[in-house]
Amino acid sequence: MNRRGPIDLRTQISRRKLLGGLGALTVALTSPVWRSATVFGQDAKQPGARRFIGIFSANGTVPSAFFPPGDAHEAPLSLGPILAPLEEHKQRMLVLKGVHMNSTVEDELGVPSENKPGGPHMKGPGAMLTGGSLLAGSFTGAGGPAGWADRISVDQHIARRIGERSQFPSLEFGVRIEGQEPLRVISYRGPNQPNTAVDDPFQMYSRIFANADLSETELQRLIAERQSVLDFLKDDIGRLKARVSSEDQARLEAHLGGIRNIEQRLQSSAVSCTPLTMPEKFDTRAMENYPKVGRLQTDLMLLAHICGMTRVSTFMWANADSWQYYPWIGVNEEHHELSHAGDNDAVANEKLVKINVWHSEQVKYVLDQLALAKEVDGSSVLDNTLLLWGNELGAGNTHTYKDIPWVLAGGAGGYFKMGRTMKYADLPHNNLLVSVCNAMGLDDVTTFGIPGVCTGPLPGLLA
Repeated sequence: MNRRGPIDLRTQISRRKLLGGLGALTVALTSPVWRSATVFGQDAKQPGARRFIGIFSANGTVPSAFFPPGDAHEAPLSLGPILAPLEEHKQRMLVLKGVHMNSTVEDELGVPSENKPGGPHMKGPGAMLTGGSLLAGSFTGAGGPAGWADRISVDQHIARRIGERSQFPSLEFGVRIEGQEPLRVISYRGPNQPNTAVDDPFQMYSRIFANADLSETELQRLIAERQSVLDFLKDDIGRLKARVSSEDQARLEAHLGGIRNIEQRLQSSAVSCTPLTMPEKFDTRAMENYPKVGRLQTDLMLLAHICGMTRVSTFMWANADSWQYYPWIGVNEEHHELSHAGDNDAVANEKLVKINVWHSEQVKYVLDQLALAKEVDGSSVLDNTLLLWGNELGAGNTHTYKDIPWVLAGGAGGYFKMGRTMKYADLPHNNLLVSVCNAMGLDDVTTFGIPGVCTGPLPGLLA
């Protein structure tokens, strides 16, 4: 029988001990309390992970104040009154005109149909991200009854492909999503499978940061424990190097270098992914608390993306057919009622522009914060994010599905040539959804939504 010499337990690293230490390291690096605004464990030479954010606002727009002037197919982006708050980000934006939500009113062959279920405001949210239409159902509303959407939405399609490695494959946020179905949903897991947004920030906080309500003392203790985990592994592996072959020494040195790299990033991280300091509970359904709820929800969404807890999210500002008032910007009339004013009603249109400018300012806040957060490779999170901002209508007073006010923003990993306005001759928004999938790395997606409506990706967007 072959017998080995005595084992020095001070230098032995068993498989169980090593895996136990690595497990503790994994917990330290993946805890939502400690995940920093830099992606831990990622090779600094690798580009940041792509992220998708879909934002909805309601009741169409004021086209003359939204779309840039001129008829050129492609032009450098100039921003009108509604998008003016986004001026500093315009080189990371695409504004699209002539991209219609045809799937709301066309059949499987792309032929116009007057018999599709649902009223004007009902059809839009069901189609915005699905490229489909509504099923028959019993939800009442102006224009007739309808059901849920008939297929998966682009956010969920993306989440199934890239979201499995995240704590949350996707997260759905909202602010005062009122009214009946299907006005309250833009995200769908599949036909007749609504993915309803959470519009209570306290509920969303509990979901994202479960068991993370730690005192300052506990946070400092975890910092020390996190550091000791790294030291534990580094010292033990260092001692082991003297007892193994030269080939294994090289492997261990590479592993040790990786740990040192992680430690340096932990020490140099400028922003920690600690939970928000939530205010005392308040009435999240109150009309006047709309901006307060919106900012809390936005901050939660940003944390989830920056901390790597999700790579896909949607955000609904109210429901389609929104009945929200905006007294904090001097608009004391209902958004939906104002949206039905005629084009010559200067007073109503001025208030509609104010409402849309306010939403533009909220998008600016998202872009600002994503630009501040850094990836391991030195790029910003915004550089690797694609934000799609859309609506259920082109204009509220005509209930048109033509010229939906689409904005693409962010870097999308350099996939699109940004800083432009693109004007198309009546293309379906299904093509836009194909382009979104392609920008997120899903190169095999050539059609999305109703096949007979879609004709491929939008031309002219690529860098």
